[in-house]
Amino acid sequence: MLDGISLDQLTTFVTAAETGSFSAAGRKLGRAQSVVSQNLANLETQLGIQLFDRSARYPVLTAAGRALLADARAVAEDLAKLKARARTSWWT
Repeated sequence: MLDGISLDQLTTFVTAAETGSFSAAGRKLGRAQSVVSQNLANLETQLGIQLFDRSARYPVLTAAGRALLADARAVAEDLAKLKARARTSWWT
């Protein structure tokens, strides 16, 4: 099931972790909070782990979420580099 993980899910995960709430992540990403919540729930299902503890008012990263956040950031940053390099057309 890990093959179905999308860059959108990783970006949503990183944004939610950085902003501290699903609502703030939705505002930053231009999406409804419910879309962010669903996207993260799907990611958690695909990974088979809980990334956020939702028992309090604001979601808090679990130990697994903290461990995977750096990897998710790295993937997102690598894709941004790939896009930037492709836009420069240095090879033409």
